[in-house]
Amino acid sequence: MAEVTTQQRWFTAHAPGMGESWQHFYDSIYEESALNRKTKELIAAATSTLNRCPHCTKGHIKKAQQFGATKEEVTETFMITALISSGAELHWMLDDYENLLGNGSQNDRWFEENSKEMGKDWRSFHDALYEESALDRKTKELIAIAAAETKRCRHCTISHIKGAKKFGASKEEISETIMVAALIASGTQLMWMKEDYENLLGD
Repeated sequence: MAEVTTQQRWFTAHAPGMGESWQHFYDSIYEESALNRKTKELIAAATSTLNRCPHCTKGHIKKAQQFGATKEEVTETFMITALISSGAELHWMLDDYENLLGNGSQNDRWFEENSKEMGKDWRSFHDALYEESALDRKTKELIAIAAAETKRCRHCTISHIKGAKKFGASKEEISETIMVAALIASGTQLMWMKEDYENLLGD
């Protein structure tokens, strides 16, 4: 088992069985497996920022760099989270938009058809992120899966799972991506609670 950090110690001290089980979960995610450690850390950094945990975000940026991620790769990771965040909002609105405003166009480009230049500029942003760059397309799609899952966008999640498969991701790599996102979701909740826990209940 990895050393329990100061940030994690509060819940292992006061909920030892649960805390130790979570620590085992954490350790298993970062064992050698289908995804390399750099990719896992980029996925972790992306989902940490979407879960609004500064501690986790900073920690996983440092880890990603430690395992070989360049500044460009980290930056592109966060650009993907920005794209997915905006795209998730647009796709989430598809059914309600059609039901309330109706335009006879039940497709995922309704916003391009009805918001003129804004929609076109969003599409340009989307397309630019998937051009050849520091991150390969498979890695971009894996990061996008984790981001889409975190944003609860079913359309985006399905689309990027298909994209990841198209660009060579295995079932194991996609499954591990989802598990990393699940770990970060639990970890950010624990880190988020630490200060309030100590203020209200003591260390």
